[in-house]
Amino acid sequence: MRFPRPTTLLAMPVAAACLALSACGTDIQWLLNRDSVLVAKADEIAAAAEAIDPELTTEMYDAEDAKRAACETIYQSISEQMARRPSFGEELGSDVGLFVAYLVPIDEVERCARAQVAYRAAVERLQSRVQGRAAAPAGSPRSGN
Repeated sequence: MRFPRPTTLLAMPVAAACLALSACGTDIQWLLNRDSVLVAKADEIAAAAEAIDPELTTEMYDAEDAKRAACETIYQSISEQMARRPSFGEELGSDVGLFVAYLVPIDEVERCARAQVAYRAAVERLQSRVQGRAAAPAGSPRSGN
């Protein structure tokens, strides 16, 4: 009767732990792509809202400022990488960092993701308000006229 090698016994729990942890973090590239789409949508909605009543946009702009503050380090890092060509070591470190952030929750990345969720909710609430105001007939209490 053959028994599994000690390295095989050790590798199995390590592999199980990796599978259990996989995708517990946040995909930074996905986060940034989602942010780009959301900002474009928010700009359209904000323009419509400001035409109705500039006060409507306050909550959305506050959420946008909070998102910008929460994601500042990520934005700054990307900006630096775009400004100059990173060395092979820096690029490798960045790729490893992205991989680790995808596997394991990192507070800074997760804070940015939570701020983006709050921003999205503020944009959706603003969109509902704009649609509600646009649907209300002129002179009604909801239209503000």
